[in-house]
Amino acid sequence: MGNSRKILTAGAVGVAALALIGTGAGATFTDAVHANRTVTAGTMNVQITAGGNVSADGKSVTMPAVGPTGSTFESTQQLVTVKNKGNIPATFDSFQMSATPSGNANDNALFAQTNVCIRTTDPASVVDGGTWTEGNGPLSAAVTLNPTVKENPVVLHPGETMTFSVDFYAGKDSICGTTYSDGPSTAAIWQGYLGGPYHTPASLTNAAQGGTITPTLTFTLTG
Repeated sequence: MGNSRKILTAGAVGVAALALIGTGAGATFTDAVHANRTVTAGTMNVQITAGGNVSADGKSVTMPAVGPTGSTFESTQQLVTVKNKGNIPATFDSFQMSATPSGNANDNALFAQTNVCIRTTDPASVVDGGTWTEGNGPLSAAVTLNPTVKENPVVLHPGETMTFSVDFYAGKDSICGTTYSDGPSTAAIWQGYLGGPYHTPASLTNAAQGGTITPTLTFTLTG
């Protein structure tokens, strides 16, 4: 009986040892890899480089004064050059004409009877680029409509330039021709606001004599 107990005990110990060696060990190898990437925000910096008295920061330009004018007139086309001096593309989104009423009757009459012709020339990278009539008609309409013109996306890449002009007239058709805009959407908006197709404007009346206005055109860009 004593021998039998010894054999059984040895067998039990052998099974326990097997369990420790065969299934009790759970260790695995581990490793890891990492990916890093630096992100740097670009800088938008579109400046006016020519076209009149340019501000020190290049963000505005005072164009040559017009007049004194007769009752029928068109200002000389004054090209303004815009350059992307930043390091990311800038997209022209829209532009807005504004003018602050003075309260003077002559100024108000001149504002009401003056027309504006806005043109742009695309940068060289635009495949179907050219010179376009953006908005053309009563200055009062250009000021009231918001935006004056919603621009088709025109991208100005770093180092590129484009030009625009803002001219004023009365009593005749301007360099912009006989359309509100070369853009169908803008033309439809202007026609809807003015209640009909473009027509040659009348000359200034006596009420506008001695009047003065200083409209401003603001371009909005996104990048």
